Formats: sequence, C-alpha cells, structure tokens
Amino acid sequence: MANKGNYTIFVIEDNPGDFALVEEFLLEQIEAPTITHTVNYKGANEILTRRVTPFDIILLDLSLPDKTGMPLIQEIVEISNTSPVIVLTGYADFAFGVKSLSLGISDYILKDELTPLMLFKSIVYSIERKKIISALETSEKRVRSFAKKLNNVLEEERSRIAREIHDEFGQQLSGLKMSLTALKKFSSIDNNIEPIINSMVSDVNTSIDSVRQIANELRPVLIDKLGLFAAIEWLVSEFEKKTGVTSKLYMDIDQPEIDKALEINIFRICQEALTNITKYAEATLVKVSIENRDSQLLLKIIDNGVGIKSGTLHNPLSMGLLNMKERANLIGAELNISSAPQKGTGIELIVNKWQKEY
Repeated sequence: MANKGNYTIFVIEDNPGDFALVEEFLLEQIEAPTITHTVNYKGANEILTRRVTPFDIILLDLSLPDKTGMPLIQEIVEISNTSPVIVLTGYADFAFGVKSLSLGISDYILKDELTPLMLFKSIVYSIERKKIISALETSEKRVRSFAKKLNNVLEEERSRIAREIHDEFGQQLSGLKMSLTALKKFSSIDNNIEPIINSMVSDVNTSIDSVRQIANELRPVLIDKLGLFAAIEWLVSEFEKKTGVTSKLYMDIDQPEIDKALEINIFRICQEALTNITKYAEATLVKVSIENRDSQLLLKIIDNGVGIKSGTLHNPLSMGLLNMKERANLIGAELNISSAPQKGTGIELIVNKWQKEY
C-alpha cells in the first residue's frame, strides 16, 4: 500500500531504464509524488537555480553526460537550496561513498541493491534529518546572536566600570596626593612626620598606578581612542614589562578602521593568549604579528615555551582555549592552535571579510 504524502522529488538521471525503475519504485511507495526529471547537469542547474521552493528530495545519478563524480556532487549540493540529496549509483566504492557523505549528501545507495522500501526509507529519513539539522542551525544562530549581545553588554559594562575606577578612584587618590603635598609645605610641621608623609605620597602614587592598570585591563583606553593596532602594541609592551619575556611585535603598515565590536574581540583573544603564555608556557620569546591581507586580518602569536599537552589542547573545558574559540566563533573567524611538547605554541586567528561587517 502506498504511503500518503505530497513529496516533490527531483530525479537527475540520464539512463531511461534506470529512471523508469526509480519512478516505479516511487509510485509503489508514495501515493501522489510530484516527480521532476532531467537527464544532465545543465538541466539540473537551470531547474534548481530557477526554482523558489526547495524540492523535498533530490535523487542524483553519479554519472551524467556533462559532469560526473565528486565535482557533480559538490555542484548539486551547492545549488540544492537546502534540499536533501541522495546519490543513486552503480559505483561500488565504499571510500568514495563515505567521502561523498562528507560533502553534504544525505545518503549513498547502490542501484543494484535498490528496493522500493529502501528508497522510501532513505527519502523519509533524509527529509526528517534535514528538518532536524535545520532546526539545530536555527537554534545555533539564535544562541550565537544572544552570545554576541551578551558579549557586547559585558564589554559595555567593563567600559563603564573602567571609567568609574579611573575617574572616581583616580581623582580621589590624586586629591589625597595633593593634600599630602600641601601638608608638607607647612613651616611648623614636625620633621619626624615628614618621612611619614613622603611614604604616604609614595603609597598613593603606587595606588594611582594600580588604578590606571586595572582600568586599562578592563577596557584599554587606547582601543577606543586609537584602535586595535595601538591597543595590541600596548598589550605586548605591558606583557614584556610584567613577565620579562622577550616580545617581538610586527604590525602591518596598512592599518584601516575596524568595527569597534570586532576590534575588542580580536584584542581579547590576543590578551587571553598572552595570559595563557604567562601562566603555563615558561617561554623566553614571544612573537606577535598582525597583518592586513586584502579581505583578511591575520593575527599570529607564537611562543618557544613547553607547549600545550594534547589532552589540554583538545579539552573542551580548558577555559582559556574555550574563551578564545568562543570569541572567534562570535566574529566568524577561524582560530588555529598548534603545539608540540618543548617546541612552543602557535595561535593563528584569521578574520575574513572583517571590515565593518561584524
């Protein structure tokens, strides 16, 4: 008994006998399928690019007169408009079938083994799988959108706290320093008290420096006033001062304007990488470079330290690495981390189409 369902099915098959068999199998299992047929890649391309509503399923023969094999699969998957693609072929190569699945097809079935029920099951499973994948992708987009908004809110809050620390505490400490300095000018002051006042002024100066440092780490003023390149230059310089690790910086001469939200995420990835080097690398040399390559921004951070253990490198709960990966995902960037014991670690961030698009 045929199953009810208004399936729209696109069959790309040049062999009349094979198409007749597939059509017969479909009619046996589906009550009223809408079948569209073409015999070559050119016809498939025209139909798929012209069609507004995706087909429920595409059945693809692997050997067409004008295109075959992997190139055919890649092209059809690309123009399929989210329709699941099932390959029907006489090519019995298991490795080829597995590789085909990695290109995005839903199933790979040998024509010699095809039965009406097998074909119907494959169609139903492929359609349902596509729905689940689509729902997951939609959910992922929502989560990523929420993560971006949350990240922006956190950065705005950091910026606000940094301003308050700098303006409020900084001004209060500066006022205290002025009062202590004025106190020293009184002619009647006890000589025994003057060293105490000097010590207090020294402590206040240290506190002012600490406040500035904390405010800068929360939200570097340079990134808002002068941009990403100046902020990274400051970050690397501060890293060298604090750790004593020799740090070499290369920055491209071409330093165009970048979206602020994008800048802060790139800066935070660099900051996290240098923090990890401080904690774990035991490095004596760090090289940082940032280059503008046409439609790409390339950030590299390389150290000569002890390297990252394989278990840590692939550990999804490693917070430092996880933070960098999440920030890279937020801006649609590619983050590559390579490491070997006693040979150091290399971090590469590739931001594609980065100008004003985040």
